[in-house]
Amino acid sequence: MVSFFCSTKFFLLLFFVSAIPIAFIIHLETSAPATHVYQYHSTGWLRECSKWDDANRRFIVSFFEGGLGVIPVDADYSPGDVLREVPVVKDADLTGNASLGFTIDRERNRVLVAIADVLGNRYSALAAYDLTSWNRLFLTKLSGPGLNSVE
Repeated sequence: MVSFFCSTKFFLLLFFVSAIPIAFIIHLETSAPATHVYQYHSTGWLRECSKWDDANRRFIVSFFEGGLGVIPVDADYSPGDVLREVPVVKDADLTGNASLGFTIDRERNRVLVAIADVLGNRYSALAAYDLTSWNRLFLTKLSGPGLNSVE
């Protein structure tokens, strides 16, 4: 059995087992997508969530490092154009916390954002921002320093 792991047959088997998945991934990355794909330049390193804002023809994205951004899609957009992300919310008092998902509240013209300290689990909140001005409407602290816990 030990001689099999040192044989040429084993190395050929290992090569094909590892080469086939890699070739498949390369094929998927280089082939044309089956549906339309928007490409954009990001201003950060990780985007947590994105939603299409149909009334304003833009994507809204939440940043894992905290905040929100928009990716406007102009009327003269054509496939192949590279869009640009524009940060719109970056609260200094929420630095160090991640924006972990949001929902668009069209009736009230606002976006509701879940905010949390991912690494330390020491803070969580819900914030609302106006969809036009991006001013913060409210911030409700759910947990963290200064809150009394229910026992």
